[in-house]
Amino acid sequence: MKKPLDRYTIYDFSNEEIVSEICRKVKALRRSCCFSQQEFAERSGVSIASVKRIEAGTIADLNIGTLIKIMRACGVLEGLADLIPEVPESPFLTDRKSGAKRKNCKSTLKTVAV
Repeated sequence: MKKPLDRYTIYDFSNEEIVSEICRKVKALRRSCCFSQQEFAERSGVSIASVKRIEAGTIADLNIGTLIKIMRACGVLEGLADLIPEVPESPFLTDRKSGAKRKNCKSTLKTVAV
């Protein structure tokens, strides 16, 4: 039995498997909106050829701009809000002596977080 792709199992999947799963979900999204491929292409501004390649899973990479257009056309754009989580600022960006903010981390200051 294949594991579901979710926040707990995603690291068990290759990049290609993740793209394939996204493509499968795009097809399910289009069908749940009751759009034909042609109508989906027109509403999203994505070519019909791209829609067919995405749904067939014959693409190696899915352009983020294309994904945004597709999600906007289906009214699920809020799903992108969790794409890149908010993270706290690294303590390595603050000078310990002066408290001033650095633009970049110095490699000599970094430690491996475990």
